[in-house]
Amino acid sequence: MASNAELLKISKTLKDIFEGTVWKQLKGSRAITDRTLDIEVLECLKNVKINEPDFKLRFSKPIDVIYKAEKGRTPYDILSYGIINNKRFKVFINNKFGNLYSKARNDITTYNNLLRLYLNIYQQRIKKITIDKNTIYKRILGKEIIGYGVFVFDKEGRGSKFFLLEEVDEEFYINPRNTMFQIKYNPNLVNPVDYYSFIIKLIDSVIDSLAKSKASIETEIIVLKTIKQQIIELKESKKK
Repeated sequence: MASNAELLKISKTLKDIFEGTVWKQLKGSRAITDRTLDIEVLECLKNVKINEPDFKLRFSKPIDVIYKAEKGRTPYDILSYGIINNKRFKVFINNKFGNLYSKARNDITTYNNLLRLYLNIYQQRIKKITIDKNTIYKRILGKEIIGYGVFVFDKEGRGSKFFLLEEVDEEFYINPRNTMFQIKYNPNLVNPVDYYSFIIKLIDSVIDSLAKSKASIETEIIVLKTIKQQIIELKESKKK
């Protein structure tokens, strides 16, 4: 089965790079904004790589068959990829510029984007039951490793934080209004869970959100129909 030790090693390495190398280079810059952060972080990482016998790691711009990075629409900002113990891995990384110490939940990306990445789906929305069973089975067995990381750069210069969604020890929340996966920038963390546990938790959270959205929409429809009927009745009463 999946070895969490490998994902844990990848996570610790990325934490060292982002909270160490990247933060140290950027913390004194006054040019960092929400719009410039991605460019600045990529610049810091351009020569960063690991090339050990059992662990190789690289960074690149986002690669997506649907969205183009230059249009600012990809579901992540940086791709970390490589090989660990002869297994390929990918970690999609999203840079965030905000209040690291706020307890509020923040937008990460849409649930559709997360499902696309984790289930290897080449469609914008999950409308057909067509999944890549071979890839998903490899990920369940731990023969292929995938993760989604968040790098938070505090806008007041008070520090930074890197974590994987697989490490978050809190309930997932999808905003039913805008389908955004939301989480605190400084969540409670544990060692990363395996792919199967993570994707089941994510799907359950999406189903729960969609059910709430459906109930809210159905209530609005009833209210609007009632208002419409009352307006019609008002007009009819004028004829009498």
